[in-house]
Amino acid sequence: MIRINLSPSVKRKVQQTRAITAVQMVVPSTKASRGSIYAVAMLLGWIAIGVVGYLLQTGVVEDTQRLAAQTATLAKDTKEINDKINEEQLQAAFNRYEELTAAVAALETKRRTPVYVYHELANILTTGKQPTIIELEQLKRVSLDPQARLALDWDAQSVWLESMVEEENGVLEITGGARDPDDLSEFVKRLRASARFARVSHPQFKLKEVKGDKKKELRPGDSLHNFYNFELTAQVRYWD
Repeated sequence: MIRINLSPSVKRKVQQTRAITAVQMVVPSTKASRGSIYAVAMLLGWIAIGVVGYLLQTGVVEDTQRLAAQTATLAKDTKEINDKINEEQLQAAFNRYEELTAAVAALETKRRTPVYVYHELANILTTGKQPTIIELEQLKRVSLDPQARLALDWDAQSVWLESMVEEENGVLEITGGARDPDDLSEFVKRLRASARFARVSHPQFKLKEVKGDKKKELRPGDSLHNFYNFELTAQVRYWD
């Protein structure tokens, strides 16, 4: 057997070489180490996503169950309330309400009296008297139309009424006669100036020829001269 004695420096190099080889065997390479880290990180990420998804799903399920329970409770309460309601009693109460409403309306209609309206028309058709006037409204009316000014010396006997019929909403349909169109115009102006009337329509009129029959019983305002028949409507603002 041949023995070879190595010098200390050579022996030291051999030992270092063996140590490096051992370390390389134990510690993986840098590239392999990064791949492992990435794999572990991805695994942890998927685990975290799974945990969050599970928690969210659990919360949704709990909310759904809670809402379902509240809906069932509400439906139960609604059914109990509906069971307590008697539809026949409700209908009877409603019918009674309608009867009372109609009775109040009829009573109000009966309570209303045309006396004051007739009194106003009497003032309009009386020489020397005036209708009930709202001063500010009349001043405004005259400022817009000077012809709306009332004639204080008007002969009211030149116009007479033949009929008055009440229509819906307190509208009066008035028919009568006038000596001439100017007298009819003054009558309409007085109606429009009155505080008791509104929406006085433009009169429809036509000439009425009168034959000279002295034996004929004359109406108030009639004469042996021709006159004009007229029709118009006026709404009563208030009755009492």
